[in-house]
Amino acid sequence: MANPRPKTRHLLALAAAALVLLPTAAAEAGGSGNAQPGNKTLWRGDFDGASGAWSVQTDGTPAGWRGWTFTQRNDWFAAAAPAGVGCNPETDRPLDQRCFLDGRQQFSRSRGVLAVADNGIAAAKGATVDGSNPVNSTLVSPAVPLNSRKAIELVFSSHYRQAHKAVGRVTVAFDGGAEQEILRYSAARVSANGGGDVISGQEVIRVKVPSGARNAVFRFAYSGNRPQMFWAVDDVVVRTPLPALSSNAKPVMFQVLSDIQVEGLPYTDKALDLLRREAPGAKGFLFAGDIISGPREATQDQQVAEYAQVSAAFEGHKLPPVYPAIGNHDVRSRVLTMDQQISNYVTWANQWGANITRTYYEKVVGGVPLIVLGPEAGVAEDEKNDISDAQMTFLTERLAYWSGKGKQVLVMRHYPFEWTVSGTYGNFYGNGPREFDIEKIIGKYPNVIYLSGHTHWSPYRRDWAARVVVDGGNKDGYTAINTGALAMEFMPSPDDPWDEDSATDRPESPAVLTVAVYEDRTVVRAFDVLTGEQINEFEVANPATR
Repeated sequence: MANPRPKTRHLLALAAAALVLLPTAAAEAGGSGNAQPGNKTLWRGDFDGASGAWSVQTDGTPAGWRGWTFTQRNDWFAAAAPAGVGCNPETDRPLDQRCFLDGRQQFSRSRGVLAVADNGIAAAKGATVDGSNPVNSTLVSPAVPLNSRKAIELVFSSHYRQAHKAVGRVTVAFDGGAEQEILRYSAARVSANGGGDVISGQEVIRVKVPSGARNAVFRFAYSGNRPQMFWAVDDVVVRTPLPALSSNAKPVMFQVLSDIQVEGLPYTDKALDLLRREAPGAKGFLFAGDIISGPREATQDQQVAEYAQVSAAFEGHKLPPVYPAIGNHDVRSRVLTMDQQISNYVTWANQWGANITRTYYEKVVGGVPLIVLGPEAGVAEDEKNDISDAQMTFLTERLAYWSGKGKQVLVMRHYPFEWTVSGTYGNFYGNGPREFDIEKIIGKYPNVIYLSGHTHWSPYRRDWAARVVVDGGNKDGYTAINTGALAMEFMPSPDDPWDEDSATDRPESPAVLTVAVYEDRTVVRAFDVLTGEQINEFEVANPATR
């Protein structure tokens, strides 16, 4: 089994409107256009092979890591590791707090080469950083052609720790003119970071273009006079914004829930009522796995009884057909065979309208393709992580088909991929061979929206949704969504920087999602079950309609 360890899992809301997650980028290749195409990539400024397009201006004497530095993500972590301090959580308990890298490792959405301004490492490597020797460094983009656009969006991944008196600024200058500030991080609460940290966030900044402007230069300026903290940036994109939705646009709606695990049953009634209120005409109910708790010693009667508990919680609610993925808790019994547990899952799913015969399948729901993946029984030893070659072929063929049709595709699997959504920087989420294979296929298609459960990390976190670029895949990537959980919430471990721990003895933010699929975009919204309020929103352009 991939990720076999058992999982029995109110963060602050975003401080400023500028920090709310908004549209992801779409692919440049497209089919039929619409009247006001949006999310067309004008310039892609990631740092993997494109670092030479940027320039860096740093005041003062050059020194290692002083000012903006291009670095492989893992080299950044290694440079920040404390010298002469034991950081093995198996042998060096309690861990020295210096082992926690000041949260650098929590940049879940980072991959490959980053741009980093890190005064902490600079000072550790010998640079003097103090009131008399501040660091002032600016990362400068090339001139980005605007092609007569009236508005553009600057999008980038951002990981920022607020140091005393440190300031991060983003500016734009048109046609060599004066800089205009479009974002500021500082200790002031009125700043875009609310005076605090931005942990694995994505910034989407809409910029009005002056009439006749031909190009734009963006600058990321970082200044600080303390030998601590940092700002890391990745996946910089300049694109056209999506137009406002038409007032008569009618979406296909889905309700989404994950990880009940019996523990979340007390929240199920409220969750289903909330989903009914927010998506009353939903065509499908997507359940991202871990339907039951699945004790390791569960017998057939005990496992069936747990499914019956979930069914009892569903009774009395008017639900659309339920399409579940199978989770690790659904096949955890050491008493039952894999075949028996899959049979129990299929039987339960069909009681709620799924009409399936196995753990992977495709449904077209209200015209929207849904592909569900899951572990299988009897997979040969030369096949990896209980996903058969037949399932891999199925995924490959179906994604190619729907891409050719210009459709956004919902792909659901219980497990997330490493270095994507919240918490997946941790060792627990390291990909097995099959995970790399699956993501490589998905990474070819910017029309894929990948829904996963398993982590129990809250959608209150900035990286609950992410645009993920896979090495060798489409340059605009696919969209990964963490569906949250009804059971116990998880968050960073207080004892190990590469692990996680339960947040409380009960979930403080059980969450559900709605998915609204329009012709030119999909809008995913996350809701807090306890308050009934919307937590977050993520808008994904359909690349085939621009």
